[in-house]
Amino acid sequence: GYYDGVAFNRVVPKFLTQFGIGKDFLTRTREKELTLWDDFPKGVKFEPGTISFAGSGHDSRTTEIFIVMPGATQQQLDKFGENTWETPFAVIEGDVEKSALKKIYSGYGDMPPYGRGPDSNRIYDVDGYTRYLPKNFPKLDYIDRCYV
Repeated sequence: GYYDGVAFNRVVPKFLTQFGIGKDFLTRTREKELTLWDDFPKGVKFEPGTISFAGSGHDSRTTEIFIVMPGATQQQLDKFGENTWETPFAVIEGDVEKSALKKIYSGYGDMPPYGRGPDSNRIYDVDGYTRYLPKNFPKLDYIDRCYV
């Protein structure tokens, strides 16, 4: 499926883990142009393990998703969802503190300009998965298979 082989490209402990830029160049290029409309606010509160589409502005959601990480502060949890494109659609069941989320490599930190992690725009390039990520971020973790 679409998320098979996808990198966890933004991993910030006690904040979020983001992924969703497809491994196949033609597919990710096509999907980037197909945006989803924002949902109407539903008043759902974010908590560690909450899963939401990521976005960058009104009606900007595509295939990129984030998961709220264990240890997120209450102040941060209250900020999630302030943007109309951040609407939770799932939650990880069970004890998130003991989940695999904490095992995802986080050494690169946030994306530029906030950290040294991968630049999402570069991942979308034709060589995003063949050169850019393996050469510059060899320790990233990837989704093996994703069943939706």
